[in-house]
Formats: sequence, C-alpha cells, structure tokens
Amino acid sequence: MNLFKFEINKDLIGLAIGNIFRFLLLIIYTRLQTFFLSYEELSKFYLVFSLYTFFSFSIIGPIGVYVTRNIIEWYRSNQIVSGLRSIYIKLIIPIALLALLAISISGFFFDYDINFISVSIIIFLIILTKTANELTYPFFNLIDKNFIYLVLIILFHILNPLFSYLAIKNFSPTFDYWLSGLILSNLIVAIIGWRILNKTSKDQKSIKIDFDTLKTFSFYIVLTNILGWTLTDGFRFLAESKIGLTSVGILILGLMGASQIFANVENFLNQLLSPKYLQNISNATFKDRSNAFNNLLTVSIPIYVAVALAMSHSAEIILNIIIDESKINNILINVFLIGIWIELLKSILNILKNITTSEYKTHAMIFPYLFGVVFLIITIYFDFFSDISSIAYLILISYGIVILTCILSLNRIIKIELNIFFILKRLLLIFSISLIPILVPSNLTVILIMPGYAYIVYDMINHYLKLK
Repeated sequence: MNLFKFEINKDLIGLAIGNIFRFLLLIIYTRLQTFFLSYEELSKFYLVFSLYTFFSFSIIGPIGVYVTRNIIEWYRSNQIVSGLRSIYIKLIIPIALLALLAISISGFFFDYDINFISVSIIIFLIILTKTANELTYPFFNLIDKNFIYLVLIILFHILNPLFSYLAIKNFSPTFDYWLSGLILSNLIVAIIGWRILNKTSKDQKSIKIDFDTLKTFSFYIVLTNILGWTLTDGFRFLAESKIGLTSVGILILGLMGASQIFANVENFLNQLLSPKYLQNISNATFKDRSNAFNNLLTVSIPIYVAVALAMSHSAEIILNIIIDESKINNILINVFLIGIWIELLKSILNILKNITTSEYKTHAMIFPYLFGVVFLIITIYFDFFSDISSIAYLILISYGIVILTCILSLNRIIKIELNIFFILKRLLLIFSISLIPILVPSNLTVILIMPGYAYIVYDMINHYLKLK
C-alpha cells in the first residue's frame, strides 16, 4: 500500500468533524468545571464519580459487553427494542436500587466529608439516566446511522455543561449541583434516543433474554472490571489517606485530563472500527474471528502510539486549552504526561479483551488484572512511593504488568499473530515525525507536525476498513 496516496473516506471525515465538535464541547465542560470548582470540590466530584463508575464499569459494563456482542443479531431479527427494554427493566433498575442501598449504608463505615445519603441518590439517578442514554445511541453507529449517533452525542455535550453551569450559578459551586447537570442532560437525550429507536426499528418481535447465559458471560467480566476499577478509580480512596484530598485532586485532574482526550479519540476509532469487527465475528468461524482480531490489533497499535506521541508533544498546549490556568502546575503537567501512556495501555487492553468476548472466555482477564492490582495496592499502602507523580508511575507500571500477563494468557485462546512489517513501517514514520519537535522545540513546530500524525491515523483506518 502506498503511504502517500490520499484517499477520501466520506464516512470517516464526517465522523471526524462530528467528534471534533464534540471535543470542543468537552473543552468547554472541563474549563467551566475547573474554573468554578475548587480542588476540594473537584476531589469530591471525582470520589463520588468513582463510586458511580464502580457500579457502571464493574456491573453494568459487562451487561453492555453482552449487549454489544448480540445487538447486531437482535437488530437483524427485529428484536432490538424488546431486547434493550428487557435489559433496562430487569437489570439496570435493580442495579440502581442496589447502588442506592449500598452507598447509603457505606456512609456509616467511611469518614469522608460528604453526605452519603445525598450521594447515593445522585448515583442512583446517574445510573438510571446515563445507562438509558448509553443503551440507545451506540446502536445507531453499529447500523451505520452515524448522523443520528452524532446528533445525540453532540446534543448531550451541549446540554451537559449548560445545565451544570446554570446549576452552580443559580445555587452553589459544589460537586452535587455540578452533577445535577449530568443527570438532566442524560435524561433528555435518553428520551429522544428511545423515541428515535422506536421509529427507526422495524416491527418488533418480543425477545426472551437468556439470563443464565448472560450471567455466565458476565460473571468473570464483573470480577475483571472490579479489578480494573481499582486501577482506574478505586486506588484514589487509598491514595487520599496517603497524600491528602487536595493532592488527590491534582493527581486525578491530571489523569482524567489525559483520559478525556484519549477516550474521545478511542471512541472515535471505535465508531469506525467496531462495526466492521463485530460484523466480521458475528456467526463467523474460529479462523475468521482470529483473523478479525489480529487485523484489528495490528492496525490499532500504531494508531494509539501516534495518538500518544501527538498528545505528549502538545501536553502543555492541551492543558492550557482544557483546564483553567489556576489549576495548572508542573506536577499536573507531569501527571498528565504519565496519564497519556496509561491510556495507551488501557486502549490496547480494551482491544485484547475482544478475544475473551468473541470466544466467550471472559475468565481469562482475571489473573492479569489481579497481578496489576496487587502490585498497585502493595506499593501505595506500604509507602514505597508516596508523592503525586510516583503514584501515577505506579499505575502505569501496573497496567504494564496487566498487558504482559494478558498476552500470555490470551495467546492460548486465539493465537496473536500481528503483521509486524505493517506495524514497524508505520512506527518508523511515526517516530520520525516525533523527532522534529525534539530537534526544533517550539509550540509552532508541535502544531505543524499534527497533520502528519493525523494523516497516518487516517491512512491506517482506511486500510483496515478495506480489509476483506
């Protein structure tokens, strides 16, 4: 393939423009949040959101994986609305009630400067509204109705900062009023999404979800995600006791800043790559599923390396754009840089997980994550490293441990056979570009090399979409 042959992909460009607009709205959101909320309120926001992500990532997430694995088949059999409604009523609502009860009770055992009763109600409402929203809009992307998909996402990203801003301006600049904007915006977009889903779908057949299969499928993902939650969110409760609430605020702000940018790119890539991957593994032979996975991993590695290097070169520029200047310092910049490479490893892990869901062997991720979590907890608890940047490095090393053990484990299920020549060819070009701002250090140089990174990513996506 000629690296310098430019080919126009209208769907790719359309999604890219939509995601750029979405990213600009995310900047507005983060700027407003870091301007109005103090480090203490930011810390409370992140701690509360960590409780939400425990239920979302650990329990609801595996259900979402099951839905994604089966959603194409539900759509083809005219059962999509019935399937999603059944999942929401029979699983999501009970989980939200469980969260309400569990967090309310936990307030008697933890000494944090927050009202656990009000927090439990907030998380209950976030689970109900956010999950209702997130059950619908990914579906439109998977069936190539990208315009509807982007409209719903962009609408949410307009309403979220607007409602949060109005809440804190009219009441108080606290984390709970800020989160009220998240609840209300998710509710409105969810209502719109479900109405469009009903109109878009064909005549529906009722579906009977095999909850025994779902339970077996999800059980090990739940265990894996609880361990994963410890690496991404749970550690902050232990870190707070070691470095204090304000320091945790700096740590989480740096890591979340990197996560927001990288996740936005990852979501964009998933919009482009996931539909083809899911179509390739749906009702496919083992050989075809293996080829589909290896093709996805081969193209993803250089893409994410390019993204990580581009973000690293422009770290200070990005931070000055997305975060209020009053919150920026050298420690935050360093944590942000470490966070970029944490996100790279997380993205590769998310691709590796496809093996376990494709082959219904979700138990294979438990021990890799367990090794990483044990390492992180031990090193933080026993004060091996106790400053802000060191904890960020420990998280990076923990994910490295997970990656290495994961490859050894998953290679027994599907043979990981990468196109090494393809990867090295792209990495050589990527690293060549990355040398330019090192040799000629300036913000202008950084800006000028970004189209080079963008073209490489564009070319690799086009390459993947054309694979048979």
